[in-house]
Formats: sequence, C-alpha cells, structure tokens
Amino acid sequence: MSFPHSSRIAAILLAGSCTLAGIPAVPTVAAETASTASVRYEFENGTTSGGKIYQETWKGNTEEDGSGEDYDLTNASGGGFSYLDQKGTTVSLEVTVPEDGLYELTVCYCEPYDPNKKVQYLDVNGVNQGEVSFSHNLTFEETSGGVVMLQAGKNTITFRAYWGYTMFDYLEIAPASESLTNLQPTRQLSNPNASDSTKRLYQYLCDQYGKHIISGQQEYCGSHNYNLYADPTNFIKDNEAEFEYLEKTTGKMCAIRGIDFLNYFDEATWDDNASERAIQWVNEYKGIATVVWHWRVPSEKGGTERAFYVPSASADSTTFSITNALQEGTWEHDVIMADIAEIAKQLKKLKDADVPVLWRPLHEAEGAWFWWGAEGAEPCKQLYRLLYDQLTNVYGLDNLIWVWNSYTYSTSPDWYPGDDVVDIVGYDKYNAADGQPNLSSISSTFYSLVQSTDGEKMVTMAENDTIPSLENLLKDKASWLYFCPWYMNYLTSEQNNPAENLKEIYNSEYCITLDELPDLKSYPLDGGTSPEVLLGDINQDGSVNTADVVLLQKYLIQKATLTKAQGTAADYQKDAVIDVLDLLKLKRDVWKNL
Repeated sequence: MSFPHSSRIAAILLAGSCTLAGIPAVPTVAAETASTASVRYEFENGTTSGGKIYQETWKGNTEEDGSGEDYDLTNASGGGFSYLDQKGTTVSLEVTVPEDGLYELTVCYCEPYDPNKKVQYLDVNGVNQGEVSFSHNLTFEETSGGVVMLQAGKNTITFRAYWGYTMFDYLEIAPASESLTNLQPTRQLSNPNASDSTKRLYQYLCDQYGKHIISGQQEYCGSHNYNLYADPTNFIKDNEAEFEYLEKTTGKMCAIRGIDFLNYFDEATWDDNASERAIQWVNEYKGIATVVWHWRVPSEKGGTERAFYVPSASADSTTFSITNALQEGTWEHDVIMADIAEIAKQLKKLKDADVPVLWRPLHEAEGAWFWWGAEGAEPCKQLYRLLYDQLTNVYGLDNLIWVWNSYTYSTSPDWYPGDDVVDIVGYDKYNAADGQPNLSSISSTFYSLVQSTDGEKMVTMAENDTIPSLENLLKDKASWLYFCPWYMNYLTSEQNNPAENLKEIYNSEYCITLDELPDLKSYPLDGGTSPEVLLGDINQDGSVNTADVVLLQKYLIQKATLTKAQGTAADYQKDAVIDVLDLLKLKRDVWKNL
C-alpha cells in the first residue's frame, strides 16, 4: 500500500494533491531511486561448503533415465550458478553495503526436484535469520529473500541447506524502506462489536508494539490442581514447573500465559479446567491469556479415538478430511459443527467473566502436519472463516483477538484468511539446532511478516524455543510483540534457553513482565501512549530539517511512500492535502532556521 497520488503530480512538482483520508497505516517498500538501486551478486562468484559451483549451464531432466521433468538452466545471468544438495551444505556471498540498515533481498533460483517447495536457512554473518522458501520451477526465476539488517561494509549472506536440492543464480540487494521500523498497525479489531475489555487489551498491545516485547510462557497441558475437590476454586496450583522455573531463574513472572484447549471437543469425557485457568490468570493474576486449540477429531468414521496429526506426521493420527467437513450433510461436517459448539461454550465462560483472549486456532496450517492444513490453502481458509463466523456472529463471542499463524514462504499469501478476520499475525520459531540455542532475532522473518500485511497487523512470536537475545532484538530492530516458549525443556534446557539470557531479557527495560502490566480493564480505549506528531518531521526523527524536505520532495514525485504519521507531519499547511505548497512552506521554514 502507498499513499494515493494525484495524476497531475510530476517530477517538476506541478500542482497535485493527496488527501489524508485515504492514508493506510504502513506502506510497502518505497520505490527505488538512483541512490537506492539494487546491486547484483552472482553465486558462481561465491563460496560453498559441501555444495557445488558451476561455471557452465545446461538443460536436463530430474531423472537420470529422462522420465522426470525437463529443466533449463541456460538463462543463468552470469553463465554459472551454485548448487545446494545435502542438508547442511552452504553457498555464501560476501556483499558490501554503504551503511547500517535494512536491506531487501531478491534471489534468482531454480528448484526442479520437489513438486511443492524446498526450504533453506538464511544466515547473515553466521547468524540464522529465518528460512526462505523456494517453490517448484524449471528455470531460473526470482523470489523474495526477505528483509535483513546489514552492517556498513562487508557482510556474508549464506543459504544453508535444510531441504537442499536448489540452484542459485544471483542475489540482488537494495535498501528497504525505513518505514518498516516505523510500526503503526491498525487500531481497529476485526470484530467491530468487540467488548470494551477486548478493545482495551488490544490498544495496550498496539501501544507496546515496536517499543517493548511482552513476556509469555506456554503451560504444560493437563490439570493444574491435582486435588481439585479439596481446593475447588484454585485452578493454578500444581503442574507449574515452567512458571516456578521462571521465578526462580529471573525473579520475574511472564505477563502472558499460553493455554491449550486440547481437551475440548464434543462429548469429551475429561475437562482439564483450561478455561478456568485462563479466567484465573486474567482476573486474579492480572495477566494476559493466549489460547491455542489442538483440534482433535475422530481418527476414522465411527471411531472413538481422536487426533490432530496426519498419518505422515505421527502414528497417532487421523484421516479426517477438511474438504468433506466443509460440506453440509457429511459426518465430518457434523463433527466440526458439534466441536465448534463445545469450544464456543468454553470461550463463553471467558466472555461471561469479562476475559479477553488472544485466540489462535488452526495454527501452523501451512506445515500440513495437522488435518486442517493437509488439503491445501483454500479449504483451510474456508474453515478458518467458518470458525470466525460461528464464534463471532452465531455464538456472539466478543472477547476474541484473532491470531493467524503464518509462514514466510512464497505460498504463504495463499493461506492468509484475510484482514477482515485477522487481528495479529503470529510465527512459531523453532530453530535451535545441534544442541545449541539460537539467539537470533530472525529479523528477516519478522520484516517479511510485517510486509505481508503492509504493516496493518502486529507480528508476534506465538511459539518459540530460544528467546532471542536482548542484544539481537535491539540491534536488528525485530519488534516482535511477544514471545511464548513451549513448555518443559523448550524453556528450561540450556540448549534452548540459557539461564543467563533468560535473566537478561526478563530483567531488561525492553521486556514487560507480569508486575509491569497496567490495569488492563481500565486501560484507555483510545490507547495510552500515542505520541503527538511533530508537524514537518516527516522522517519521524524528532526534528524538522532538510532531510524532511528531501523526503517530501521524493514523495511528491512518487519516489517514496509515507506512513499515516508521516503523512500527518507532511501536511505542513494543515489543510488535509499534501501538495507542492506544503513543500514550499516547509523549505522556507527550514532554510530560515539554518
């Protein structure tokens, strides 16, 4: 998204205007100028560890006997390419940039061997920054490599084989828009009829986004009061190893508690009081609750066993068809509608207790290891929208903030259910490897997710193993809304979360813990910390100077985009129109003060 420009605005700054009414929250990457042109690096000029570098090209077939697909590598730009095959092999390029900042990567590749995709790790200067997906193709084509933070001077960019079997032609690097770090998500929830408490929580989250990271922790599944009959009103008592470890290690408690509605489905025979724990955490502990639903369905028609994995992912699995479930009159449809009624009953307990919840259903769908993602994007989106409609419009649940679990694959936009039914975009980070923690902020993943909704939605680390280090989060400006390690060893083992790192992040000014939360039930409905916009400070650096004049001029000739706050600052005459008159007045005032 970008500001709408008048067709009359040209390079000579003829009169033209753009009204403020249509300003979207965050723009996409700005148009390139001569000073921000991309630089191309050929992979055949790079280095490899275990891979191959070819200085020639050819046409071939994916099978030695010619029975596979034909592919054509002869369009390689430099006449050569690099090749990753086995897991762990690498191809690297040394690149040089003029200054510290965000840079957008474009990769030209060919991946003929997998009919779906191959995924590789992206490392910058030896630190993992996430993953890049390479969809199936039969000749060299470009795809986005995401946005990364590079330091002035030389940097090493490496693709490390996760699934391998991908050819790399060239890498292009161009400066990304600084607006990516000027995070201003929409202040409107997808449900306009959300309860006041839900709106207050959402406004608080918006106010923290980009300024702090909120601490979270997933609880262990199961009962948390082994002797409920003796203590019937206390649901947070036993089975609290993760939370006890946090207090002992850091002296602090997480602000967000992750809860799984795993045991809720139609005719379930055991209630682990997950709903009651969510209520107690919010109303008694004064925390924030996030809820995921490992939705268990019958393993087979008429069966009593339930599962959520598909057979290729686990022996404890189901062949339940999401496509059939979306068709009225099928037994599968009867199952999901009865299960939705049960989950609505549990969520209504929260509504009646005035408890808003970060609600994350159908998570990790694109991974395809759960039944709700096993048959592709379209049925999954249909199920998500059905669930949204049922819970919001049929059951009247006004206490849900909807979190969609996304990826940064080239296919991920096909899975996105839509801005009208999503409030926050989440990502599940599991990248610790070889017995070592991974303290990376995975900034490439963060910025790619920000771009995926043009900055309209906040981006969070909905699940994780290693919590990124404070240093990396601040250095890379990877402004994840919150983190939430999975339970047991995902939190407590040194190979996932070193105790020293845990203490540092929990006791930093940047991280919000339970004791630092305000009274969320009385938090201002219009937000509490929105800064005043300084008129003329278009680049939002706290002062008005020639840099703002340059940015406004670029905007007027359609060589830059502006965020909502930047647009407000650019309306220097305060007439709700951004045009050449604002530029002239700003120039006069700036030069007068030089």
